[in-house]
Amino acid sequence: MSTYTTQMQGIRSSRLSWVASVALTGNLVGFLIVSYIPDALGVNSRVVTIPFRALMLAFLFYAVFRILESGHLRMRISPTSLLVIFFWIAYCSRFIVDAAVLQVPLGGPPSEMALYLFGIVLPTFIVLYLIRDIRLYQKALVWTMLGLGACCAVSMLRTRTALDLAKTGTGYGANDVVNHILYGHMGVTAILLGLFVFLGIGHMGKSWYIRLMAGGVACLGIFTVFASGSRGALIAGVFLAPVVIYLGLRRGSRLLTLSACLALGSVFSGTVAYLSENGMRLDRVLLSSNAYSARNESVYNREGMFTDAWREYLEHPVAGSSIVERNTLSYPHNVILEGFMATGTFGGSAFVLLVALASYRAFRFMNSDPMTAWIPLCFFQQLIGSMFSGGLYGNMLLWGMMAIMLGADIIPQGATVGQFGIVFAGLSPER
Repeated sequence: MSTYTTQMQGIRSSRLSWVASVALTGNLVGFLIVSYIPDALGVNSRVVTIPFRALMLAFLFYAVFRILESGHLRMRISPTSLLVIFFWIAYCSRFIVDAAVLQVPLGGPPSEMALYLFGIVLPTFIVLYLIRDIRLYQKALVWTMLGLGACCAVSMLRTRTALDLAKTGTGYGANDVVNHILYGHMGVTAILLGLFVFLGIGHMGKSWYIRLMAGGVACLGIFTVFASGSRGALIAGVFLAPVVIYLGLRRGSRLLTLSACLALGSVFSGTVAYLSENGMRLDRVLLSSNAYSARNESVYNREGMFTDAWREYLEHPVAGSSIVERNTLSYPHNVILEGFMATGTFGGSAFVLLVALASYRAFRFMNSDPMTAWIPLCFFQQLIGSMFSGGLYGNMLLWGMMAIMLGADIIPQGATVGQFGIVFAGLSPER
């Protein structure tokens, strides 16, 4: 291989790395950052975030152009790609039939739902699915972590007491876009990524000031999770934070890991004490004996949605019932049930297989390349959240992380970037 060819490949790899990292950062934190900016200016967040969605769509088209320009797009059919294509055809067809033909009440403007599904979620999935090398996303780790830390810091300054929460109405952190569920998961992601960088998992070699900021981001994330009062976010944090600690002990700095456990324990107890003294709803996630039982109103409502969604599927087992649960005109807050309810037995089974395959590959990614293990962690977080509060049509975070798990090639353990090669592929047979 000539020197010129090698240099050109290096330039293309660098460009593609920026494209991939911006796409992932925009997926994980871009919408949150933009939604906080108009709040600081005293204007409506929900309206001002529309240009960001348009910008992201334009960037996704640019990403497709870069993929094509790289010359490594190999359009080959694999079992995974067939499952992906089949489910998306089934789900999109269901949406079109409900909205345009049957005119089923969707609980929201069909045009807005269509724009979000076809203009944001599906393009994001396609682009991230086409990116073959998971290491191209590496720049997104620090970018996303710092963005989440900034959002958590702003929220903490605006919701320090129960009185502050009352002033913000239903919005958390004085943000009318971020509900308490998204607010809580914002904190969980901040904890996971902050710990990942601070502990130096995969021996990534970040500078000391980046690690110091990462520790601060993790602490801000703890406050955010408890201030949100979101049970789903707390459950995701309880399951995944120990995984990061384990990775820190095995693939990072053991001394920093032990120090982090002590420090986070102190922050945890201090946060609980502070929020309890200032009237925050910690009983929603910690102190109430029925916080996770059907006696709790929120849990009871979700149980009713689960039951209704499953009943509607059983009444229409072949093609499914509708894109939304008919009683509440909303998603049933569990993506597995929603998959069967919306697309029937065949579409629901395809979605379950996609989730199982993505989960299996996520475990393999964590074992084969610890430096990129933060991406599978984010996938598992979104998957756990989607089992309690998530939907399908607008869940950009879940679909984005699932696309990476399904699309990227698994790097053999011990292989270097040079040995693996930085390439792009579409529907490759290796998947």
